[in-house]
Amino acid sequence: MKKKNIILLTCKTSHHLFFINEISKISNLSIIFENNNYKPKFKTKHNFEKKQIIYEKKKWFNNKKILINTNLKFLNVNNINDNKVINFIELNKPDIIFSFGITKLKKNFLKKIKKNIYNFHGGDTSFYRGLDSHLWSLYHNDSRGLKVTLHEIDDNLDTGNIIFKEKLKLNKSKVLSQLRSINTELCIKLAKKFINATKVKIIKQKKIGRYYSFMPTELKNLINNKYKAKLKKMSNDN
Repeated sequence: MKKKNIILLTCKTSHHLFFINEISKISNLSIIFENNNYKPKFKTKHNFEKKQIIYEKKKWFNNKKILINTNLKFLNVNNINDNKVINFIELNKPDIIFSFGITKLKKNFLKKIKKNIYNFHGGDTSFYRGLDSHLWSLYHNDSRGLKVTLHEIDDNLDTGNIIFKEKLKLNKSKVLSQLRSINTELCIKLAKKFINATKVKIIKQKKIGRYYSFMPTELKNLINNKYKAKLKKMSNDN
């Protein structure tokens, strides 16, 4: 079977680089990296985020330098809505365009592309949209948001038609710093499923979830304990 031409709009973090390596094995993949250094005015960093990078580097890269296939075509931009991105997409004629971990694509950009873009959202868009969705789900003790959604991008954030939605398997983790790797591996699974599908059922979102921004550090302190409690409850229930 002929490999499909895929363009991925993403950024340079360890879990996104692992996604690139896995999807490049089954497709002709081209990458557009967004170098977005936006930081909110309040503190958002937490120690578990350092631990998750250490965990992912060991799990996926055997503690070696994090690298991707240098033979891939790629473009670096500071603004994902730049005309350079539009030109890159037109030049490479993708069968599928994925986005994973980028800022909002503007209405004018989407009009110029004239092709569906499919976004991986770490959460259930019917309940939690925007940033840190899994963490906000944990904060509200709400398991409904602990999913991954693959959806079409439209003019708003995380409101497009649903392609796939699947629950995270939290029993594969022991601590919060492992949650992102489970999310990433599920994104890879759904990407492969979509790439190999001859037909998919598209579902219009009937309910639009609340939009959330970055979770502050002081709330992330609470999430650590909530995640431990949730895993303990799951273990006791089994």
